[in-house]
Amino acid sequence: EPRLELTPEALAALITRWTAESGVRSLERSLAQICRWAALRLQGVDVQGGNGAERDAQREAVLASSGPDASGRIVVSAEHLSCILGVELFEPDIAERLTIGVAMGLSVSSVGGQLLFIEATKTVGSGKLTITGQLGKVMAESVETALSLLRSRFVRTDSRGTQASVSSEGLFDILMSRRDSSGGTGGSSVRVNSGEDRDPFKGEDIHVHFPAGGIPKDGPSAGVAVLLALASLVLNRPMRSDTAVTGEVTLRGHVLPVGGIRDKVLAAIRGGVRHVLLPLANKRQVLEDIPESSLVGIQVHYMKHVDDALDWAFERESRLGDEEVEALASQGGKALGGGASAAQVWSQKLASGTSLVLPLTSRL
Repeated sequence: EPRLELTPEALAALITRWTAESGVRSLERSLAQICRWAALRLQGVDVQGGNGAERDAQREAVLASSGPDASGRIVVSAEHLSCILGVELFEPDIAERLTIGVAMGLSVSSVGGQLLFIEATKTVGSGKLTITGQLGKVMAESVETALSLLRSRFVRTDSRGTQASVSSEGLFDILMSRRDSSGGTGGSSVRVNSGEDRDPFKGEDIHVHFPAGGIPKDGPSAGVAVLLALASLVLNRPMRSDTAVTGEVTLRGHVLPVGGIRDKVLAAIRGGVRHVLLPLANKRQVLEDIPESSLVGIQVHYMKHVDDALDWAFERESRLGDEEVEALASQGGKALGGGASAAQVWSQKLASGTSLVLPLTSRL
């Protein structure tokens, strides 16, 4: 008969709060430490924590319920783990709620996937961009790409070939215009309110920071998350705090596939995230590499363009879903989720009539 039992809650807490790697080495070491503690306890050896008599008394009071019982069996529950293994090493990152200018990305390191919070802020200045967090060249370039894409939604080229900036009124509708970010003059024309013409970041310096500055970071997969953090600054509203995102972004707003999908999704699950946005091109990796049982409690949504992420992150009427993904993918890869609602928005704008006409190539 087994002399040591770990409750399911204890095992889940052990995996999520004392280990972080995608393998099992850290888990094996933690289990071995629990077994050694149980063996000493069964032999009646008093294992002191070395933190003083009062702390040791509190620790023993918690461990008293673990046994051994009359049959000599020890049962370890989640509340006992901190007394056996010490302070938990990894706290659920979802506790850090998102505020304006913060987006939740996903990354992969040598110990597995993890949540990556991206922070953006602005101060009075001259348009300077500062990027910190010990980033590699590729990751720094992805920040510049996201900023250029965001600015391209507000500064267009008119029919005379000169640039015209739109006002800050109706920022969300302008941001969701689904224009061709190349600034060409083809396609239909959309009227927007005129006013004080300005770049959304004119006269302001922008600082984008990736926390855990002591850890080197590189790769293009944070592009969409950076765009959402910057969009949050422009809109002055936080993105959904239950959503994490990964994906490379181009100057045209297309979302490209990235690596480490399995580890990233599992990190989102461990962090208590309810929704994760992934590139549509990565759907195959989700279906093949992640057991369906592991996806209980989290919804995976797919995006082909940054507008899909903006729709979801700032809670537009449309929602990304598997049915929309399948239907649109079969039609040759049109924009996912939110196309109809965007068309309605712009048809209303055209009907109302305003003073500044900006050309665009529609993606609806």
